[in-house]
Order: sequence, then structure tokens, then C-alpha cells
Amino acid sequence: MAATSHMLATLAAVEILRAGGNAVDAAIAAAAVLCLAEPQMTGIGGDCFVLYAPKGERPLALNGSGRAPMKASIDWYEAHGFREIPIESPHAVTVPGAVDAWLTLLADHGTKEPAELFAPAIRLAEEGCPVAPRVAYDFAPVAELATRSPEMARVFAPGGRVLGLGDRLRHPELAATLRRIARDGRKGFYEGPVAA
Repeated sequence: MAATSHMLATLAAVEILRAGGNAVDAAIAAAAVLCLAEPQMTGIGGDCFVLYAPKGERPLALNGSGRAPMKASIDWYEAHGFREIPIESPHAVTVPGAVDAWLTLLADHGTKEPAELFAPAIRLAEEGCPVAPRVAYDFAPVAELATRSPEMARVFAPGGRVLGLGDRLRHPELAATLRRIARDGRKGFYEGPVAA
């Protein structure tokens, strides 16, 4: 059984199970699809929290939350006049923990390779994923934010209009990044061009 908040993520999980994968494999495949299908909820730039109950064993918890960058300190922020962290600034972002959590979980409990698990998400990111009702609902109030930067607008507001219900969300850079992670593991995300 698989259940997610988006039918395409659930379908990816079921297909992995049909191909002989286990629950961990299915969950990672589904999470990767959700990065595209519900980008306002999750993504490789975020965190991952896992409760996993291997058959006949005690449940395991994995905290894949990000941490503050090494050079972030209260003294630095105070010296630069910060009284609060602006939510839309890079200072509000932690080092993403999701990719590390996925790869840790996969190495310890999975049976499939990342390339196979990421394949549904990569295909959808390249071909496009229809914007679901909940995603359209969440996109509408932040339409102005989606058009502020050319990079965001290119993905979420092509042609100057934020994507709406049924529009196809394409994100080839996400596909390329998932391929890089599948090929190079953690280094494909936490080092090199993606990290930069």
C-alpha cells in the first residue's frame, strides 16, 4: 500500500513496489515526485523526517532536518544589523537535509538504486506535471513572489502568469539535479555546481 498527497507520487511508489522494491524504496520515489508535483510543500532543498517500522523490529526515526551554515553566528548577524531574519532572504535557509536523509535511508534499508527511484520524478520534471487543485490554490496568493526573479518566473510563471490548475509544471533543472545525485550520491548535491 502507498498513500501520498498527490496521485502521481502514489503511483510512483506503487510502481516501485511492483518492481520488487520495498517500502523505503517506494517512499523515496514518492518523495522525489512530490518535489515537482507539490513544490510548495517539499523539495530537495528542504528537510526530511522519517518514521520507519521494519517488520518485526522497533520503529526507527531519522531526522533529516537541515542545520545552519557553519559561518552563521549571532555575532555576525548582529554586526550586520540584523534584528530578525527576513523570510525571503538566503539567511532564512538551512543546509538542506532531505537528500542526505534519502541516501542514508536507502543505504541502510533500501533495495534499489537512486537512478531507478528518481526515474519517475525525472521524467515528470522533463515532460511536465499537471498542476493539481491544491497546488494551484497554494500558488495563487504568492503569484507576485513567483515573478520577482527571472529564475522563479521561468519555472513557476512562464510567460508572466503563475501556473494554474491543469497547467504543466516543467523543471528540467530538477531533473538534471536528480540525475546528478543518482550518479554521484551526496557529492552530486552538497558539492560542486548544485551546492554553488
